[in-house]
Amino acid sequence: MSKKQDILDAALNIFTEVGTSAASTKSIAVEANVSEALIFKHFKNKDNLIEEIVKSGYREATKLVAEHLEYKTPENYISNLLDLPKILVLSNKNFWQMQYKITPLNVMAMTHHQLFMKSSHELLVKAFALLGYEEPDLEAEILLFIIDGLWKYIAANEFNSDHIDAIIRLAKKKYSIHS
Repeated sequence: MSKKQDILDAALNIFTEVGTSAASTKSIAVEANVSEALIFKHFKNKDNLIEEIVKSGYREATKLVAEHLEYKTPENYISNLLDLPKILVLSNKNFWQMQYKITPLNVMAMTHHQLFMKSSHELLVKAFALLGYEEPDLEAEILLFIIDGLWKYIAANEFNSDHIDAIIRLAKKKYSIHS
């Protein structure tokens, strides 16, 4: 592993533990076993380091979405979208825990999150329209609220996988989707 990756991994761990405001580049350097100067060589400042972690996390998330979320039928798309929060958070729990902590406070993190969520909106509207819902745009928004809340719940809590699966099954049942 490269020193730059060591810095990114250490920073993600520390940001997840204490948040970005309380974390210092000195503590990141100690955790990564590098000099603080090396952090500034790779990243101009702590904000650039945070930005790189956020961009990298969303790149990984986008790859997972591409693997798990294909629009075959409206029911299939909605079902797979409801499964996605659990898949995403468990694939990179530290990243999503950090996102949970910083998104409300960090404009850049919020922007990346909104763009990520927005990509599903149009296909959800199409799915709900094809399923005959009276207000597909509002249904899409409601489902995105559920999905947004679900990833935050999973990221913020230690949970029993069966409990999360039960929540997902119930949401699918509400939309008459069985998988």
